[in-house]
This record gives sequence, C-alpha cells and structure tokens, in this order.
Amino acid sequence: MRRIMSFLVGPVFIIAIIFVGVFILLSFVVNDMKSAEPAIVHLRKGVADGADRDGEITKSDKYVTVKTDAYGKEVFSWDQIQYITEKEVSSSRRLDRIVDLIDLLSKFGLVATVLFFTIGLYQYGQTQKWEREKFLAAAVKEFDEAKGVRNARLMLDSLALYHEGRMIQLLPQEEKAKNQNVFITNDEIFAALTPNPHEDLDREDLRAVAIRDCFDGFFSYLVTFDHYIQQKLITKDALSAHIGYWIDLLGPRGNLAPAYKDRVLGYAAVYKMTGVADLITKYNPPTGWDKMLERFIK
Repeated sequence: MRRIMSFLVGPVFIIAIIFVGVFILLSFVVNDMKSAEPAIVHLRKGVADGADRDGEITKSDKYVTVKTDAYGKEVFSWDQIQYITEKEVSSSRRLDRIVDLIDLLSKFGLVATVLFFTIGLYQYGQTQKWEREKFLAAAVKEFDEAKGVRNARLMLDSLALYHEGRMIQLLPQEEKAKNQNVFITNDEIFAALTPNPHEDLDREDLRAVAIRDCFDGFFSYLVTFDHYIQQKLITKDALSAHIGYWIDLLGPRGNLAPAYKDRVLGYAAVYKMTGVADLITKYNPPTGWDKMLERFIK
C-alpha cells in the first residue's frame, strides 16, 4: 500500500501545484487586464456636477472607479455614465506590461522546472529503492531455498550451538529417507573443511565431499552479495535484515569458537573467495586499535 501511495502522491502533488500556479498566474493576468487605464468618463446630466472626469478608470461588472487630480477617487454605477472615451495607451507603457508579464511567466517556469525536477528525482529514488528491494528479495529467496546452502547454515549453527553435532539431510540423492538424514559431528565438519583435501580426506568419503559442496554454495552466495553491495544493487542494511545472523556469526564478535571460525574462513580464503572476508568487514569495520595492532605486527 505504501508503494502504491508513493507512486500516486507524486503526480497528484504535481497536478495540484500546476493548478495553483496557473490560478495565480491567471489572477495576475486578470488583475493586469482590470488595472487602471487612462480615459474620459462622460457623466449623465444630474450626476455629481455633470463635468467630465479625465483620469484613470477601473472597470468592474457594476461600477466604474475614476481617479482624477481634481476630484480624487470616485465610484459611479454604469447607469450614471453616458459613455467613456478611452485614451490610447503609450507604446512604452504597453511594452512595460508585456515585459512584466513575460518576467512573471519566466519566474513561474523556473519554479515549475525546479519543482518537476525535484519531484521527478524523488520518484526516481523511490522507484530505484523498490527495484532494489525486489532484486534483493529474489536473491535472498534463492539463497534460502538452496538445499546445500541450508545445510551449510545448519552446520554453522551446529558449530556455534551444539557440542557434538546435529542431524542434517546431507545426502538427498539417497533413495531411502533414513540414508538422506545423517548425524554430522562438529569434528567431521572441521575435518571436511581442510585446505588439503587430497592429503587429509579419503577419496571415497562422500560425506566430506557433500559438506564441502554445501559450504562452497554458501560462500558463493556471500561473495555474490558482496558484489551486489559494491555495485549498489542492494544496500548493506537491507541485506543485514535477511542474513545478518550468519554474517555476525562469522564476524569477530560472533558466537563461534576461534578454531571453528578460522577453519571456516580459512577454507574460503584458500579457494580465493575473498568476497566473504570483504562482506564480513563491511559489517565489522576495524577499530583504531585494530589498525594500530596490524601496523605493529607488520
């Protein structure tokens, strides 16, 4: 509902402003048309002293206002006036009126242009924000529904919250359901994420291969999310609302034992998935003390 209103409020506001601006402009034009003009008013017999009034007149529906040097400002009804002789307005005076009107139109045009630009920029920003939200929602949905990624998250939870391990549907290719769900120990996860699989793992250890595949998919998504932030396709805050728990868990203040954290992040580093560390750093920027300590160590 709020998105619909954001699209509707802009055009309605623009139309309202244009209407008000045109109304104000027309009022100036009408006032200019009704402004005092030089003329001679010939009064009917018996009206005032009967003398003609030579001055500036302003006409309305029922009355004519006459301003002269001799009589000052007087108001006569139309039935008191015999006729009116209008004088030719000097070309310089007409030109001044035209210039004033053009100046008024130019100012109104400038204000309208700035207004259109401001509202257009606002609507563009709102549209881009909505497009980023849709883009992020689709990416996170894919992240949540990937089975391997879900298993990696469960294994990270196991390392952080369980002492021994937990049941995970690690082998969905197995025909029997009891063979799909297996108990994975934390030590098994730690061993599977070795940086030297050819030396440390048995080539027929399908469980270790499956664990590594799960973390490959998980880290691949984190690298992708980091790229999206760099390209400003999504924002850091918006992403945090969806996967902030996992980023914090892998961060310096996350509830993950240092040995497990080093193993998991080391696995990503060995396979050049640097976007993982970059993404975590975006949410956990180094403090001044951390920078000083890093320089000292170097």
